[in-house]
Amino acid sequence: MNEKIKENLITGTIKDLETDETHDIGPFYLYSTGCELDAIIKVLSTHSSCYTNSDDEITREVSVYCLALDCHGNVFKMSLYFLPDSLADEEKITAEITEGKIMIAKGRYHILPNDEYVFILNNPEYYPLSPEYSLEDVEEVFR
Repeated sequence: MNEKIKENLITGTIKDLETDETHDIGPFYLYSTGCELDAIIKVLSTHSSCYTNSDDEITREVSVYCLALDCHGNVFKMSLYFLPDSLADEEKITAEITEGKIMIAKGRYHILPNDEYVFILNNPEYYPLSPEYSLEDVEEVFR
């Protein structure tokens, strides 16, 4: 493996503060392209966690599982992944993104081919559904 790849290879472990379980991270190659995905989403569930890394630094995490509607009318499973800086930020995200809500999400994505939720948006922007869309029509698409 060449040195450039070794420098950008991400590995490590995290510890779940609630269960005391430790999990391995990666390895994966960090190579960001800046590509983004926009979609109308319907929130299925939201889950927040708090972890410590090997340096005992606390990391907050919010995962949102949803159905997504892309610009071509395809519906697929997607997740939103947030790393809030504080408990207040975590509470804001979980208060604004609630089960059943339909909204827009936009952000950089990555793909986990072996995961049920293949597409993941990392720290995406999110905002209410634009008035140009009929909420009834969008709800029908997600049925």
